[in-house]
Amino acid sequence: MARLNGKTIDQLLSCHNLRELIRPAGFYLQKEKYLRGIFQYFRDKIESLSLPADIREELLSLPGIGRETADSIALYAFHQRTVPVDAYTIRLFNRYFGLNISKGDYEDIRALISRIFNQEQLMELHALIDEHCKTVCKKTPRCESCSLKEECKMNF
Repeated sequence: MARLNGKTIDQLLSCHNLRELIRPAGFYLQKEKYLRGIFQYFRDKIESLSLPADIREELLSLPGIGRETADSIALYAFHQRTVPVDAYTIRLFNRYFGLNISKGDYEDIRALISRIFNQEQLMELHALIDEHCKTVCKKTPRCESCSLKEECKMNF
């Protein structure tokens, strides 16, 4: 997606090779359809200058947009105080705090984290959790190299 950086919405809508650009993300045929719908939505909203204050709820009403995607867009693009609760967040919280949460607890976890941290901290927290779980707290964890191992409830 970094290859789309700096493009206008009209350029994105007329992009003939969007499918190829997003192919590495998987499910690219479906994602292309949803992305074009999102681009059209934002073009229409920007032209009418009517972006809603709660962009998250508006995004959730669009086809192909779930909670995690809506929260990612609201957090990073619109600087709203929300956080996507992805598989990495659930994994880290379960291991570190000794919890047993699942995707079914999404809204409770999102609300709790969003109350504790400000918007800028939420952006950094989400990025740090993702990076930590990609490199250390993997499905098969590397506890020996974890900087959180002393406090972690599930230190393998």
